[in-house]
Amino acid sequence: MKKTVKRVLAGVGAAIVLAITAVIVNFYVLSPKSRPAPVMSAPTNAEAIARGRYLVHHVAACVGCHSQIDDAVPGEPVVEGKLGAGRDFGEVPGSPVHIRAGNLTPDSETGIGGWTDGEVARATREGVSKNGRGLFPQMPYTTYRETLSDGDMLDIIAYLRTLEPVKNDPGTTSVSFPISMFLRAVPKPLDASPPPSPSPSDKLARGRWLLRTASCNDCHDSVDDKMRKIDGMAFAGGMKFPLANGRGYAIASNITSDKATGIGAYSDEDVRRALEEGKGKDGRDLYAMPWSYYKGMTKEDKDALIAALREVPPIANIVPPSAVTAKK
Repeated sequence: MKKTVKRVLAGVGAAIVLAITAVIVNFYVLSPKSRPAPVMSAPTNAEAIARGRYLVHHVAACVGCHSQIDDAVPGEPVVEGKLGAGRDFGEVPGSPVHIRAGNLTPDSETGIGGWTDGEVARATREGVSKNGRGLFPQMPYTTYRETLSDGDMLDIIAYLRTLEPVKNDPGTTSVSFPISMFLRAVPKPLDASPPPSPSPSDKLARGRWLLRTASCNDCHDSVDDKMRKIDGMAFAGGMKFPLANGRGYAIASNITSDKATGIGAYSDEDVRRALEEGKGKDGRDLYAMPWSYYKGMTKEDKDALIAALREVPPIANIVPPSAVTAKK
């Protein structure tokens, strides 16, 4: 009997060891899943650079996260001389995460000057850095892998190569265990390039693409107290964004088509004013909303984006007003 118990315990112990080994192998040896950076070459012509600039500044708004900004000013303008030079977001309240966005300027030491075009594309759409490190998914590579075609990606790189090099190392995002273990499983290789972005002539398709590529859901989806998205609450608002220097916090609005608590009662001009002037329907300033970048969208793209917002299902969710004090 005792031998039987010992054999059972030994078997259980062996199973536990195998399970732990499997977890370690899966998350620390096999993850993040990656492939060699693809061989790609960005164009250098003026048309490609101009299109890349449009995507970087006014659609994906890359510079809004990858630049030092002044969050005391509505629209979060870039600090002079810091365009694309990276940003330290600080620690996420109540979470073991310290977020830092990398330097996108062509500085050879602290930026992407030493990266190949394929390495930049892999990081942007597959979530794997030059050195094989998995990127924190605040960088919306899970979206870009589905929306940015090879042409889009190469035009973006073409523009980034023209930025003024700035020597600045914001550091890398740090995430404590066990969250760090599970985040390693998020990156994955791109199977095939997404199709080109829809033509402005296909208004609704273009608007849906813009809504995703501009990552509107990343700020406007409702989340719980652990910053996990709540099922069935897409675009319903409520996420808090602490502002620097103890100036309070901004709260993302409900941008569903609900007429009482969302933007269903907004006219197209009301929505356009939010995108172009950073003003809510009631005239209040919108903090943490990067409207200063989106205002540069073409009129056709703004119309398309508004059309896509109109089809977002209504969700009744009362969002309290932001609590922002004057700049200190």
